[in-house]
Amino acid sequence: MEKQKRVNIKVDHGEPAFFSDNVTVSHNQSKFIIDFSQTIPSFDNVGGTMRQSFIIKHKAIMLDPQFAKIFLDLLQKNIKKYEKKFGKIKIPKSKKTKKKQTVEVEKATRYIG
Repeated sequence: MEKQKRVNIKVDHGEPAFFSDNVTVSHNQSKFIIDFSQTIPSFDNVGGTMRQSFIIKHKAIMLDPQFAKIFLDLLQKNIKKYEKKFGKIKIPKSKKTKKKQTVEVEKATRYIG
């Protein structure tokens, strides 16, 4: 009779979900860097005058090229499932989103995240 081995696994749920309203993608030969950012307006009273500033938070994810392709496939499949269940995702024409180009990073050591 074979003994079964037990493996204890602990899941670190980490930080709460991060809402993103912008993304930048860059890559080099060994990795893709997906940098999600969030812009939050802030109003501060400075010397009796209200001034607006913006707080920008970001979370970067680095993927090897093979996993980036797997991730793309998973995202495409999930978008299709979503649209089948809830309807086509519409991107408003009045709110034009800026298309960012993919940037090739020369060396991974230049990236500051």
